[in-house]
Amino acid sequence: MFSLLVNSKKVRSWCLFDFGISSYPTLILTFFYGAFYAKKIAKNPTIGTSSWGFALSSASILCFLLLSFILIRGKYLFKEINTGFFKFFFYLMIFFTLGLILFDEGSNHIVPLIFIVISYISFEIVTLFYNISLFKIKSKNNVGALSNLGWASGYLGGLISLFLVYLLLNYTANQDYRIFNVSVFIFIGPFVAVWTVFFGLSLFKQLEKINFAPPDIFQLVKNLKSEGLPKFLISYFFFNNAVISIFAFASMIAAFLFGLSESQILFLGVFINLFGILGCLIFGKFEDTIGSLLTLKICIFSLLVLTFSLFFIKDNVSFWLLALAIGFFIGPIQACSRSFLVKKIKSKNEMSAFSLYAMFGNLCSILGPFLVGLTIDLSNSIRFGVLIIPIFFFLSLIPLFKSNV
Repeated sequence: MFSLLVNSKKVRSWCLFDFGISSYPTLILTFFYGAFYAKKIAKNPTIGTSSWGFALSSASILCFLLLSFILIRGKYLFKEINTGFFKFFFYLMIFFTLGLILFDEGSNHIVPLIFIVISYISFEIVTLFYNISLFKIKSKNNVGALSNLGWASGYLGGLISLFLVYLLLNYTANQDYRIFNVSVFIFIGPFVAVWTVFFGLSLFKQLEKINFAPPDIFQLVKNLKSEGLPKFLISYFFFNNAVISIFAFASMIAAFLFGLSESQILFLGVFINLFGILGCLIFGKFEDTIGSLLTLKICIFSLLVLTFSLFFIKDNVSFWLLALAIGFFIGPIQACSRSFLVKKIKSKNEMSAFSLYAMFGNLCSILGPFLVGLTIDLSNSIRFGVLIIPIFFFLSLIPLFKSNV
């Protein structure tokens, strides 16, 4: 099945696009650059961690507002939207990611955060382009397989880019992570920029003459109601809060509850992503046969059981097994929700639907981690904070079992 899909140039370019842009959240937002900023550029690690979190939250809020404006006013601003609109944000992301080379220890600590905010907002718009492009390359019977294949490609791209940077850091560890008398961390931004251009640019060439209908909130509402999708969106809101909370607190759970070192957390992340690739490939093979809704229910229920089990386990072996199982289901749940929406939305509402989809994602990146953090603060227990995650999954199941979509 997958071999037939990748015979298409458009499909290959679409998968390589996610392969390329996934280096940004992996290297800049999750693993290396944030820690470098907090430790070396900021006044001290505490202020740096706080400022980094504030910058990402600000970027999420600004992106939410921008997408809201596009969704509400889009039909008045554009007759149609071509790939050039998204290419602008693609190059904006590249420019400000490349610009991170300018900031090393002793640099101004505010300006790099401005670069991060702009590049992050641009990344979200570029991801919107990637999602709506699925409408242009899909055929009737391969949406689920294609969505999962794309998600697996993103995991793989993030992993390979992570491995290459890890090799560089390991090579320079005895030199205080310096090469040519400068910190190797300042090269992470340029590496991400070059990696993204190399693998991502071909999709713009493949879809150069493709236009997208401008967002129309009123047409979208009609489409959502006719397909019975409001219940799906409610479910998506809850399980996406859970998914984002898992990503936000995974390293803290591993470190503070199970005593994993930084290197062990890094390897755990690698194996979780490998299991995510495996999950996407397996579910991608069967989703179009058994249906996206059933696939979604399987993933949500499995993640509900697995995350609830985290509250009770205390040994490292059980934690590793649960973490890998969570990785197996967490990729397919995201790929499946995308393919489910594509199957139900009319092509003229593609921009509107995925603008709303992205807005939910930005809202969840604020709400989910906030509620988990608040629970930890009030209970003074990370374990009780973790319980918020399965509650989100449980709430997401309710509208799906009452849905006829």
